[in-house]
Amino acid sequence: MAAVPGLTLTELVVPERIGAPGSAVFEELVAMVNGIAVELWGNHDFVYSAEAELPAFRPQEFLERITFVARLDGIMVGRVIAEFPLEPDAVTATLLVDVVPAARGRGIGSALLAKGEELVADGGRTVIAAFTEYPAATLTGAGPLIRPQVGPNGVPADSPDTRFALAHGYRLGQIERSSELPLPMPAERFDALYDEAMRAAGSDYRVLGWWRHAPEEYVAGFASLRARMTRDVPQSGIALDDEEWTPSRVRELEQLMIDRGEPFLCSVAQHIPTGRLVAYTDLVVPEGGGKVEQHDTLVVREHRGHRLGMLVKAENIRRLAEVEPNATRILTWNADENEHMLAVNDAFGFRLHGLVGTWQKSLA
Repeated sequence: MAAVPGLTLTELVVPERIGAPGSAVFEELVAMVNGIAVELWGNHDFVYSAEAELPAFRPQEFLERITFVARLDGIMVGRVIAEFPLEPDAVTATLLVDVVPAARGRGIGSALLAKGEELVADGGRTVIAAFTEYPAATLTGAGPLIRPQVGPNGVPADSPDTRFALAHGYRLGQIERSSELPLPMPAERFDALYDEAMRAAGSDYRVLGWWRHAPEEYVAGFASLRARMTRDVPQSGIALDDEEWTPSRVRELEQLMIDRGEPFLCSVAQHIPTGRLVAYTDLVVPEGGGKVEQHDTLVVREHRGHRLGMLVKAENIRRLAEVEPNATRILTWNADENEHMLAVNDAFGFRLHGLVGTWQKSLA
């Protein structure tokens, strides 16, 4: 790959706090990524303050993150983040590459990707995951599509992001559908869904929940439940590392989200005869309301068929109105082949927000 004149790549030194020595570079990075997000989505849904972003860059017990920033003639124009899960048997790493729109087409993205792949190889990983995003407005009337092995949708073949991934040897393994639910829900629809889920669950299950921190009596069971997330969710066409979850890891993640100003609101279903937690969903709730993000939703395989996914989602939406009455909408992401969970979302009134392509490349 030819060198790009005037381009330098420098590893980011994460500051101890905003305002500390070196913090200006980190703040510049956050501002640059915010600008890229606004250009892509046309709104401030994914704009964050430097104070909110900093906790995710600090050392974590279960994840290593290395960031390089690109400067063209001294001006910051891009970045690559390499994320390494720290499970003992992990083989994957994730690369996040972004270049400001005005600087694209000059080889900067390729240079950043090459640096990221070098980091992955040096880290002994053999599978790389990367992502491309397609807002719903860009999908109308799209031409030829690139499709994964399973799922009804494809991503636009003529998108610069799609062409970039293909040109660098990446394969589209899965599509995630992002969906949006306006709040508040119509009361009649919500009540009907909640009642339906309660009837289907019957007397063998009950729903529990918490805000910010899991109660001590449930944290071990919740850790075991979270460990099922990488094994029980659809993953056709992509490689995922199993995740080891312990109570301390649950607490680390809870504190990270609190430090970001987006604590978890979580609802779980408990199987009463065994006492086990068998389903959960969580919402990331920003202080002051607005856009809320739904992260995980899982029903373990052996307890499916009782509308537990609908039940925990409904309970979390009900409690969201109490915890943050200023919430205006929920965003969620689901594997495009996960027909059951997407049908649940449709019943609530979620609508298409965009598609996310999950690309993978093998270094073996």
